[in-house]
Amino acid sequence: MRYLVVSDIHGELHKLEEVLQEASFDPSEDQLILLGDYIDRGPYSRDVVAKVKELVEEHGAIAIKGNHDDLFIRSKYDGEAMKLWEMNGASSTLKSYNSVSEEMKEHREWLENHLRLYYETDQYIFVHAGLEPNVPLERQEEDTMLWTRHTETVGLGKTVVHGHTPVQHIAYYKDQVDIDTGAAYGGKLTLLELPTHKVYTAS
Repeated sequence: MRYLVVSDIHGELHKLEEVLQEASFDPSEDQLILLGDYIDRGPYSRDVVAKVKELVEEHGAIAIKGNHDDLFIRSKYDGEAMKLWEMNGASSTLKSYNSVSEEMKEHREWLENHLRLYYETDQYIFVHAGLEPNVPLERQEEDTMLWTRHTETVGLGKTVVHGHTPVQHIAYYKDQVDIDTGAAYGGKLTLLELPTHKVYTAS
C-alpha cells in the first residue's frame, strides 16, 4: 500500500486535483493523508473543503487539522480566533462561499467533527505543523501540532511528516519531513508518496 500525503492546499483546488491525477491515486490501493490548511489565501476554499469531504467520506482519506482550519472552526464562538483568522486569509475563504452562509456553516461543522490532530503508523507520524521534541505523542499539545516550527530531532522513533512551514522543495531534517512547498504563495503543491519518497507536484 502507498501512503500519498499532501499538505497546505490553501484553496488551490486545481493543484490538488492535478497531483492526485499525477500520482494515479487509487482509493482501493492507496491511503491518502491530507495534512490540513485546506482554506484561505487561494481562490477555491469552498471547493477544496467539498473535495476533502468527498475524499474522506467516499475514498477513505484521512484529513488532519491545520491552524487555518482551526481558526475557521473556532471563529464562530471565539473573538480572538476570528481576529487572527481575518489576519490570515479569511477574506478569500469568505469570498469563495459567496455569502452562502448555510453551506459555510455546514462545512465548518463537518471540519470540526472529522479532522484529526495526527495519524500514526508503524513508521510515521503525520501531523500539520510538527511535534515537540522528546515529548510522547499522547502528551503533545494541540497548539504545538498546529503551529510549531523547528528543524530539531523529534526523537520518537518515527519519521514525522508535516507541512505548515513553506519550503521551496520537500525538506528533510533528521527525523522530520516538511512537504509544504508554498502553494498558498504561488508555489507548487507537492504530494509525497511513501515509502518510496517519490514526489509529484502541481504548479
